[in-house]
Amino acid sequence: MMIADYINTEPFLLFFGGFYLVLGLSCFFARQPWEEFTALFIDNDALSLVAGILVLPISLSIIAFYNNWETLASTILMVIGYLAFFKALILLMRPRLIQAFVQKEFVRKWIWLDGISGIILGLALLLL
Repeated sequence: MMIADYINTEPFLLFFGGFYLVLGLSCFFARQPWEEFTALFIDNDALSLVAGILVLPISLSIIAFYNNWETLASTILMVIGYLAFFKALILLMRPRLIQAFVQKEFVRKWIWLDGISGIILGLALLLL
């Protein structure tokens, strides 16, 4: 059997699995730009609005167009969709809550943990 036999074929799972896998790897291969982005995010309230504007349609597309709770991978994606929707609401309506969290030193210090979680999440969506 080939590895392609184990990969999910649902378009949403393929898309978001690849998305999170690439983001997770990016945290390792482009660590400095991620640290710079985090610093920019802390210094500029407007970036919270931009992030909220980007996250909202992505989360709503998962909720509205996918809405599949049948497999473990699809359930994980649906949970991500709902969590992302609530995150978008906070970013758009109460951006200082997110920024206060990101300002904490451990968030910037532990970016590699975001990388690991992205890789695990991406692989889970692709393979489960």
